[in-house]
Amino acid sequence: MRLAFLPFCLAALPLCAQWDLRLEVPRPTGQNLPQTLISGTGKLVAGDLSTGGGFIASANRRFFEFGPLLRLEGGLEYSQFNADGTLTNGTVLQDTRLKQQGVGASLNAQLWVPFTGLAGEFGLIQRLQHYTYDTAGASTSKNLSRTWLRVGTRWRIPFVLVHPYVVASYQQPVTKDNPVKLSSAANLAAYFTAQGSGQEFQRLWTFGVGVAF
Repeated sequence: MRLAFLPFCLAALPLCAQWDLRLEVPRPTGQNLPQTLISGTGKLVAGDLSTGGGFIASANRRFFEFGPLLRLEGGLEYSQFNADGTLTNGTVLQDTRLKQQGVGASLNAQLWVPFTGLAGEFGLIQRLQHYTYDTAGASTSKNLSRTWLRVGTRWRIPFVLVHPYVVASYQQPVTKDNPVKLSSAANLAAYFTAQGSGQEFQRLWTFGVGVAF
């Protein structure tokens, strides 16, 4: 008799686990590179990255709940950020592209406003991303490990069994590289390497949807 209830118990496990699946669209903003004089060439070089796109897919699991007000959850994510821009090399205008993709682990706190379905969120995300920066046929790539700060808000849509919601957040790295200037008579390829290490994304807004069950 008890075995007859086993399929129902297995089906109820995800409901008991309090999972949260989320898909977000980021609007990352890249850094501007101030005008830099490459010594020995007499060339002024400046660059900027426009607002880009990408996606963030995450799965989170609640591990602590204090009444109806405070919830703590941990999660894993896969993210990809990209942006196009321009590089001015003397009088020549060149297209550039920055892309960061990889995995991350997060810790997030939710503070709920009773009877409204609204919650504020505050968390940290440790992201391990592969970085590529391409311009004028030159490419720079490396691996980044950055801790990101995330502040957001969500609104839960009333529903039975599952809880769909919409979410928005602001994120920025706690630490990041900055554009660097060359002090020697370096060639253009070395300049691209220096610029690439300084053209990380410095902030992003996200908008998305999710479901908790």
